Amino acid sequence: MQFGRYNTKIRMSDKRASLRASSPGMTPGAVRKLRGTGGRNTRILGALWSGVMALLRSVLASVRVLFLQVSGFIFICFSIIFVSAFVHEFRKYVEHQVGMPRVVVAGAIGAMFFYFGMSSFWRARRKRS
Repeated sequence: MQFGRYNTKIRMSDKRASLRASSPGMTPGAVRKLRGTGGRNTRILGALWSGVMALLRSVLASVRVLFLQVSGFIFICFSIIFVSAFVHEFRKYVEHQVGMPRVVVAGAIGAMFFYFGMSSFWRARRKRS
């Protein structure tokens, strides 16, 4: 094939190589370096992959601990709300205005949320160490 006014002949394999070298984000020098020996490239890419995976593992571990601590805090806040409801219902029970089941339900739910909150903090502490 002849291109341009200089009538130079370019083989199709040369044209494909130039198209590959001009892909977005890749400079021809970078393409030449990556085109080196196969073993070297796999070692570089393997090292890059293991570095990315180590970073992701570290970040995900921190996010898990943060999630456990935030959910534990929310459960503790709910338990405080239900314990105050328990105290309120107990005072009404002493004055014979409500029955015992309301007091028991408020206390049981408050204890349950307190247990969930504390277990979440314990799990976060185990994940940290």
